[in-house]
Amino acid sequence: MGAENWHINCIGKNDVQGEIARMKIPERYIKRGKFKLHSGGTSDILYDVNKMLVVRKYDLEVMNRMLSYKDVKVGVGIATGGALIACRHWDFWAMIKDGKLNGEVKKDYLLIDDVCTTESSIKEAIKIIGKKPKYIFVVVDRRKKKTLDIQSIFQV
Repeated sequence: MGAENWHINCIGKNDVQGEIARMKIPERYIKRGKFKLHSGGTSDILYDVNKMLVVRKYDLEVMNRMLSYKDVKVGVGIATGGALIACRHWDFWAMIKDGKLNGEVKKDYLLIDDVCTTESSIKEAIKIIGKKPKYIFVVVDRRKKKTLDIQSIFQV
């Protein structure tokens, strides 16, 4: 199933983009200040996905999204948030941490990260693994330039 069809099956054919647009990140998971991002850039806003994932409502939303990807048998999480999602929702999972793949990826896989800002972590993970994922999922998509097909719960 392609990424576009995934949204249609998950949300419903009548209001795909509208449903996504109505989902807002609760203010209590948004931090304001000066933050250095994994991409090397800086931001005035930090989305605290790790804190959000321990709340049942959001964990269940992630679980529902993971069910949409069950045609792949391996979830690969980028540390830390993506790895937490992968280990909670996949029997076979691997982790990208400190530039290394921990685990094996022999088949189609889903690549998971908590937040995507520049795609650099995603692209680095794909290079480390050595093959493209069937799907890419992030909790928060905050990209300005979009070159990869990435599915998310929140788009900011």
